Amino acid sequence: MMTGNTLTRELGWRLLRKLREIRQFEERIIPVYPTDVMVTPVHLHIGQEAVPVGVCDHLRPHDLVFIGHRTHGVALAKGMSMGSLMAELYGRTTGCAQGFGGSMHVCDPANGLPGSSALVGGSIALGVGAALAARLGKRDQLVVSCFGDGAADAGVFWESLNFAALKSVPVLFLCEDNGLSNVMRKEDHLHADPGVVAGHFMQVWRADGTDVLSVREAAGEAFAHIRATGRPALLWCATKRWMKHQGVEADDLACNPVDREKDCPIRKLEQALLSAGLATQAEIEQLGGEIESEIDAAIMFAEQSPFPDPGMLATEV
Repeated sequence: MMTGNTLTRELGWRLLRKLREIRQFEERIIPVYPTDVMVTPVHLHIGQEAVPVGVCDHLRPHDLVFIGHRTHGVALAKGMSMGSLMAELYGRTTGCAQGFGGSMHVCDPANGLPGSSALVGGSIALGVGAALAARLGKRDQLVVSCFGDGAADAGVFWESLNFAALKSVPVLFLCEDNGLSNVMRKEDHLHADPGVVAGHFMQVWRADGTDVLSVREAAGEAFAHIRATGRPALLWCATKRWMKHQGVEADDLACNPVDREKDCPIRKLEQALLSAGLATQAEIEQLGGEIESEIDAAIMFAEQSPFPDPGMLATEV
């Protein structure tokens, strides 16, 4: 764990709440999904929660984040309500995209989420464009382009790095590197470490993507650099994917061993809080119970919300 953060109760508790909100939200999807009440593919964020939480802790509502297909963790970390996200997964009109988008097409402009893309790498250039617009408009606005290591294969990634560096576009490229492109090992689809190559374009930070304090510290340094220089930066976070690429089953790939204690962002932060005397086990358990009640309310909200009616067929065209 990095030591650059001064761990206080307020900071630790804020981060822990977000980590647990994402984890417990995703865990509640697991038993519901096979019943077909959700008619959207899902890509769960379990095990990878530290990356969006550590980065988004620095962001304000008007700062923009562009997401790929694994959306839930980033959306909740950025401020989307559980009810709005759950209703979207249920395909209801009260969802963030009125039930039209599903898991891979979430949006919440009020919280700086203009949209997400189901295309691998599809959101990277959008963040670059938004950062350019913010610079030209002289707006105090941070922009983040999120992607996984699989997207580093895509031409749009390298084109975006080149353009952002060439035009001094103030954007953070955020890689959530779980070492897998669906089921393919990174070693089988990437010839070189993209972070090393990207170093020729911009300054690169690396973080332990299973440790929220590590991610938060590196993100803070990267954002400070962007603000000071107006130039882009890359934050590469090595993390662990606990679930299969898509769906609600645990990952069973031999090349992706997971230790659910040592690789757990939540356990790491809880242990740090307990060791520092900043929380008790009873308080942590109480927090978990509070979040479960919030998810209960989100599910009830989704279940009681209406489906889109035929009159809405052309409203989003």
